[in-house]
Amino acid sequence: MVWMPSTALAPAAVGLPILAGRAVLMPLDHLAVLQAGGADATDFLHGQLSNDLVGLAPDQSLLAGYCNAKGRLYGALRLWRAGDDCLAWLAADTAEAVLKRLSMFIMRSKVTLTLRDDLALLGLAGVGANDCLIRVGLPAPEDENTLGQHGPVTVLRLPGPTPRFALCLPQGQAQAIWDALVIDAAPATGAMWRLLDIDAGLPTVYAPTLEAFVPQMVNLERVGGVSFRKGCYPGQEIVARMHYLGKPSRRMFRLRAAGSAPPPGTPVLDQDEREVGTVVDAQAADGGYRALAVLQINAIEAALHLAGARPVERLTLPYALEDEAAVHS
Repeated sequence: MVWMPSTALAPAAVGLPILAGRAVLMPLDHLAVLQAGGADATDFLHGQLSNDLVGLAPDQSLLAGYCNAKGRLYGALRLWRAGDDCLAWLAADTAEAVLKRLSMFIMRSKVTLTLRDDLALLGLAGVGANDCLIRVGLPAPEDENTLGQHGPVTVLRLPGPTPRFALCLPQGQAQAIWDALVIDAAPATGAMWRLLDIDAGLPTVYAPTLEAFVPQMVNLERVGGVSFRKGCYPGQEIVARMHYLGKPSRRMFRLRAAGSAPPPGTPVLDQDEREVGTVVDAQAADGGYRALAVLQINAIEAALHLAGARPVERLTLPYALEDEAAVHS
């Protein structure tokens, strides 16, 4: 069972606590935690994922993609060490599929894979988030992609323009930690975290887009999610070929539009009603919504819209794409 706080939660569209200088506290119920244990856990994941797990330090986390043989993503996971084991979060609606597929390749490896339903994830973001953590005796890592530990509670610092932390802890302690933090932080739904991911340009693979994207399409290598120096993994040849021999024809961009937020997998259309992109995620904001969408690069200057003639506006990302010069030339 997914833990949820007893506090009433404001919808993501409110968004004002961050703008008003107050931290926001969120249950991350859209995510699930996967554990890889056993003597071969690190080597196994290193051979399955797009990033370097062998070089992952105990005080760091990283992003990695899990691809099929054609280089299409089953998931974009954030991983960190827990003693000799590895933990990762990923979209809850894909967790069973990822677990099942990974389990197919264990063979003789000394690895156990488990969905940790006994763990909860909380998100804390905004001005004052650091102080909230320190006040309740929890670490507040200063650098992006680092983490701190206090007993069974792990605090991870996330990248992005807004100070942001994720807490992974036993469900039995989640309500007490929530009650302590919510004294100084405004409670909101997990949709707020998804909106912050959108603003940070960080992709999540949800069930409707399973096997839809190669890592470069969702900018995974631009946010540290792909190592081109490690050994083989499923789909590695396709990912490497795109990196060394060509440029992606599709990239992920940040958008804004009026109306209600469309679900992942919604097509993006050009003025001739041709499908030129796919929504990665979209969340309510500013009286409309903001979104990440994978778009054909040769179509991004066109007048784009979703079904129902809802026009979209392209926003900046907090990082550069190597082909942006070509996009604007």
